[in-house]
Amino acid sequence: MSQEPEYLLGTNDSELARLEFQHSVWRDLTEGALDRAGLGPGAKVLDLGCGPGFVSQDIASRLGPSGHLTCLDESPVWHRVLSGVDWPCPVERIEKRIEDAALPEAEYDLVFSRWVFSFLSDVDAAAAKVFRSLKPGGRVVIQDYNHEGISVFPRSAGFESVVRCTREFYRDYGGDAWVAAALPGALRRAGFTELEVQPNVKAGGPGSGVFQWADVFFPVFSGVFLSRGLMTREERLQFLDEWEALKENPDALFFSPIVCDVIAVKPG
Repeated sequence: MSQEPEYLLGTNDSELARLEFQHSVWRDLTEGALDRAGLGPGAKVLDLGCGPGFVSQDIASRLGPSGHLTCLDESPVWHRVLSGVDWPCPVERIEKRIEDAALPEAEYDLVFSRWVFSFLSDVDAAAAKVFRSLKPGGRVVIQDYNHEGISVFPRSAGFESVVRCTREFYRDYGGDAWVAAALPGALRRAGFTELEVQPNVKAGGPGSGVFQWADVFFPVFSGVFLSRGLMTREERLQFLDEWEALKENPDALFFSPIVCDVIAVKPG
């Protein structure tokens, strides 16, 4: 699988594996948000920025043959992955940037998006686009970061450096690692009501899924941060040394950043 430039974190085999593992760690929270939004059989759903479609497949299994799923993503690599899925409901695929996609008006019962709005430079424009695409009474479900709280104990200066670089990485590409805090206002301005914001944090030691989630991200992307001048060689070596020690420490504890479920309704 070739490297594609358009997705900030890459579109390659290692990133596909990382995203699949990430989905396994956070799937329970996503399912809970979809439950609270009332997603069930027969609905018409847009997965906005679907990537390789791990959440898309869970959504499709809820919709059944009477439902319809639209998967929108800009990456041709991820669309090749999507094309190989045996879907349980009719599926349309749109290969477009969110900013460039001309979505139909009043088309969907639900729009879902996970870890996508944090990459967008104009959250208000995206919220307005989602609002127009929903039927009256339709819901939007967004899961994204308020990038506070992320930490490891015992404390590690190397880990704090790699967290700083992660935030700078988002910012340098026009994204916002704290976008969840801005979403309620953007959704209200777009016309949504009945806003729900639920913060979620996962924590665990070296054997936990959430610690391993950090382990498949930070060591790899610290190399990216070094290559982009966000992190010094000394900082990276310190991080890698301290991280290996944390992985061997049965008392170590990793806290994820806050991931917020933001659910809102288009008035009907």
